[in-house]
Amino acid sequence: MTECPKCGFETGFESECARCGVVFSRWRAPAVATPEATPEPSLEAVAEPEPARGPHVDSLGWACFGGGLVAAFLALQFWPTQAALGAMTTLVHEMGHAAFGWLFGYPSIPAFDFSYGGGVTLQQDRIALLGVGVAAALAYAAYAMRERAPLRNALLAALALYVPLALTRGHEAAILAMGHGGELCFATLALHRALSGRGCKLEAERPLYGLIGWFIVLSDVRFAWQLRTSAIHRELYEEAKGGGHWMDFSRLANEFFHVPLDTIVAVFLALLVVPPLAALALQRLRRD
Repeated sequence: MTECPKCGFETGFESECARCGVVFSRWRAPAVATPEATPEPSLEAVAEPEPARGPHVDSLGWACFGGGLVAAFLALQFWPTQAALGAMTTLVHEMGHAAFGWLFGYPSIPAFDFSYGGGVTLQQDRIALLGVGVAAALAYAAYAMRERAPLRNALLAALALYVPLALTRGHEAAILAMGHGGELCFATLALHRALSGRGCKLEAERPLYGLIGWFIVLSDVRFAWQLRTSAIHRELYEEAKGGGHWMDFSRLANEFFHVPLDTIVAVFLALLVVPPLAALALQRLRRD
């Protein structure tokens, strides 16, 4: 008697099973799968991942940042480059006035002053509805960002600052201050782009941003230093635009803060360290 290897039936046949019909010579027992050993995790896999760090400044970034400083210093020594870049700085200055004019409800257009030189911002009468719209936009943005505490708190702080300024003459001081303030903001943006390359379509833009950012800073340093140290420059400044102390720092000193012109200039001179430091800080804090 032969036992079937498949079903175990004892049969008299030597070549195939009488019950299931399997041919003994062709039968192959099915392979039994054995579980694979699970490899133990390596120390590298178990280790905590390192926290992400801010992107470093590449060699081109440092070259554009440092080279822009040298190029801006040289540009200040020659009248053609000084005039070309100075015209751009004037436009940035007037755009700062215009942006804050619109923010507080005054339709404003930046322009060059072909009568007295420099720039001028053409400002129309105030439209209260524009200011209401800005306040409403800030309030809605804070509500929309209610789940993101840092951004929500920043928007609420901006709203808390905006409302009292809009309801008092404080907004006039803010509009005046943001001429030179706009220069500082633009210089910060330009130096940050020189360092990081963000927003640049071509690599050639980075050294240009370095030149522009540092030119604004250095030309403002020279301007402020001359006002602080030279009586002639102070007199020329206060008698500009046809006289009457119409210049920004003169009005801020006389109409709003009631301090000497030197005090306003000294504050501005101290603030000129902000653009390069802020550009470096933004680069360090940014995450890819």
